[in-house]
Amino acid sequence: MKHPFNPVIGILGGGQLGKMLIESSMPWNVSYNVLDPDSEAPCKAYASNFIHAGLKDKEAIKQLAKISDVLTYEIEHVNVEVLQELEAAGKTVIPSSGILKIIQDKGLQKQFYKDHHLPTADFAFVQSKADWQSAIKEIKGEKVVAKLCKGGYDGKGVSICNKSEIEKGVLPFDEPCIIEEFLAGSREISIMVAANDYETKTWPSIEMNFDPHLNLVDLIFSPGNLNETEARKAADIAISAIKALNGKGVFAVEMFLTKGGEILINEIAPRPHNSGHHTIEAAVTSQYEQLNRILLNLPLGSTELIQPAVMVNLIGPANITGNYKLAGLDKALKIGGFYLHLYKKNETRPGRKMGHYTVMADSVTEAISNALLIKDWLKIESIDL
Repeated sequence: MKHPFNPVIGILGGGQLGKMLIESSMPWNVSYNVLDPDSEAPCKAYASNFIHAGLKDKEAIKQLAKISDVLTYEIEHVNVEVLQELEAAGKTVIPSSGILKIIQDKGLQKQFYKDHHLPTADFAFVQSKADWQSAIKEIKGEKVVAKLCKGGYDGKGVSICNKSEIEKGVLPFDEPCIIEEFLAGSREISIMVAANDYETKTWPSIEMNFDPHLNLVDLIFSPGNLNETEARKAADIAISAIKALNGKGVFAVEMFLTKGGEILINEIAPRPHNSGHHTIEAAVTSQYEQLNRILLNLPLGSTELIQPAVMVNLIGPANITGNYKLAGLDKALKIGGFYLHLYKKNETRPGRKMGHYTVMADSVTEAISNALLIKDWLKIESIDL
């Protein structure tokens, strides 16, 4: 007897996003093949076939494609050229290789926004050391944000710089990058978008707080603290961006809400995203189930929020590497609306995402209060085996 769903999904990348994608479909009997360079990747235990290879390995990606009906990716740093070849030969890749090629290069991203009249902060390209002095003159303010065009991930490859230091020749990067206006006092928001061939949906707005040292998302809450006009405008901008990309899949459109009320696109992630983890419990359809629906060519599910929610990342402490335990879980589990997700990572290290937890409540204020209480209790601690 055949399973209700016959397609086999291939995932490039075996990290926590892939793990949660697989977990979301377990009631459906869907099969997955996974490729990852880490022999102990979180997805390995869940994969029908696990290919231990690099994300740029052309032959390994072709092998994954051969045994899978549709391909997706949970990390952007993969071999886009081989995905283009596979699509040309008829293999379905969601989101498309054309979208990934734009997203992989922050310079191409910013130019895409400009070319399609999508609001974004002023920026300038820097290709070499000689470009810096002229480039900073194009950008307003005493500070600028420098971002590597390629290779940045999870807060790496981003630097906030004083123009005075750049004028002295102190440069954060010597590779091609963009520099853009530093939007002091702006709030960081996200709109998660799902799109198939027939419809596009957004989840309620998300507001993000970042760890100032790691430049990683520390805490998010939804709905965000936006008025009705701001929330609608943010959703409209996000939908316009994904339609301009001819996007199919699940996307996070990260934006700034400036002190003056402007909403500007920061960047787009063409996959499930940290800012959408809360949807697993807090939305009728999670970002992961939604992506599975798209990959399986099924209708989109409701994006309605069941309850306001907060998500907090569990990040490896600065002073611990290796074996670990999670202290304070007994206290956290006594709080109603608390949900824990661990990422099946055997060792902690500074700045590593080890898991997250979500707290749901009748109001955002109550959810934040409970989440911060739990944050004081729930700690990654070292253990010796």
